[in-house]
Amino acid sequence: MATVRDKLWMFGVRPHQDDANMHRRQGTRIRFRSRITPAEGALMLDIPNMIMVTCDGEPFPFTEDAYGYAESFITMDKVLWSGISTPMKHHHGLEEAFICDLAEKYPNITGAFLDDLMVAFRDEEDKNAKAEKFLRDMRERLNKASRPLDLWMVWYTYEMENTAPEVIDQVDGITLWTWDSNELPLLEERFARIEEMFPTKKKMLGVYMYDFPNYRMVPLDLMEYQCNVALKLLQEKRIEGIIIECNAEMGIGLQSELWLRDWIKKVKNIELD
Repeated sequence: MATVRDKLWMFGVRPHQDDANMHRRQGTRIRFRSRITPAEGALMLDIPNMIMVTCDGEPFPFTEDAYGYAESFITMDKVLWSGISTPMKHHHGLEEAFICDLAEKYPNITGAFLDDLMVAFRDEEDKNAKAEKFLRDMRERLNKASRPLDLWMVWYTYEMENTAPEVIDQVDGITLWTWDSNELPLLEERFARIEEMFPTKKKMLGVYMYDFPNYRMVPLDLMEYQCNVALKLLQEKRIEGIIIECNAEMGIGLQSELWLRDWIKKVKNIELD
């Protein structure tokens, strides 16, 4: 029988990715230097599944660096790999071919993951039409793999009003994220609405340790709330998994990370019917 641990995913990025973004905490300017790799972050939290997100073109497809990351994930149960790079201007058209290549070499590669997809098109007048076409083209290229691959996308709660259903129709799964932790009390309500809008889509819930727009760790009461909501949805079979963001915020003493470690220890062996 599956356990909660089986459904946990690490949102992985290159080490030091968030150092510059986390230079302030609660109004005090502090320099952060997290050296934790994606695989190390997963090990520290005892998470068996990985999402590798490329940022600013790194790791670039088909490079030794990219293959090195993939090799570091060989003990992971499932791995999703970036179909785009954040920001979108670094999409080179090689990502899909690389994912297909990885799927040949590594049986645990299960699909592509699109971070900040709608953010990339937000300044376009016809952003929904362009996003839909982009996803159609990506699906066509992913279908060249020797086995079926899933296509997942990030969807922020603030994007719900401005994303056309036709865009979501192109993906297999939605991962829902609350960018501003002050809005976490609305999480259950917002998730219920997404269920109503897209009842057949697979879904996962994203959990932040760090609140980027407010330059602070996620307050512990809100950490507890979002994690317990995620656990409830998982037990009710309303989500496929819980994604923890991310290794580049780890190893620097954030109380939200320390709280999360203890929470995972407490719930990871709960069996799911």
